[in-house]
Amino acid sequence: MTAILANGDFPREGTDAREMLANAARIVACDGAGATLWKELGRAADFIVGDMDSLGADAPPRSRIVKITEQETNDLEKAVRFCRARGWRELLIFGATGKREDHAIANVFRALDLGVEIVCEGARFSPVAAGACAVFPSRRGDPVSIFAPDPATRISSTGLEWPLDGLAFPNLYCATLNRALADSFSILPTRAVAVFRVPRGEMRT
Repeated sequence: MTAILANGDFPREGTDAREMLANAARIVACDGAGATLWKELGRAADFIVGDMDSLGADAPPRSRIVKITEQETNDLEKAVRFCRARGWRELLIFGATGKREDHAIANVFRALDLGVEIVCEGARFSPVAAGACAVFPSRRGDPVSIFAPDPATRISSTGLEWPLDGLAFPNLYCATLNRALADSFSILPTRAVAVFRVPRGEMRT
């Protein structure tokens, strides 16, 4: 697995997110996140990608700097495209939330557009493509929220306390605050959506 580390909150000690990040086969850090990785884990990112506006003189040793100056995309998208250009397909994003709410919201929906999952502390934002049936393991009562940016979205669902079948989506947050009923739930959206979920077995915070 290739971890992409954004410059939000670094996963705390004792969380599954931190362990997954520490055990990643390679880490591609977004700009200033490279210095945080070195400080927190004593590990140099394999690559640091971005416009380098927040790295300063704190680049850790042995990291390869990849400066991309164009401003049409943010550093997270630059890092994802960098990984895919090298054929790395098993990607997970860490550190995408926290610090600034506007960055966190932008990162969630940028990750949805890119089709990459975000690992938070005890939860995940999982993209589901249009027309794809996604089945997620769960426990009864687990929180599930679905964000649908396109108001034309329609979703079929199983295993949720409040079924979504036939629901119109006048805004992106009207399918939030649902709950799982059993050991799995599934959704089939007509447009791409982001699913906030608590993976079974991961530490809750």
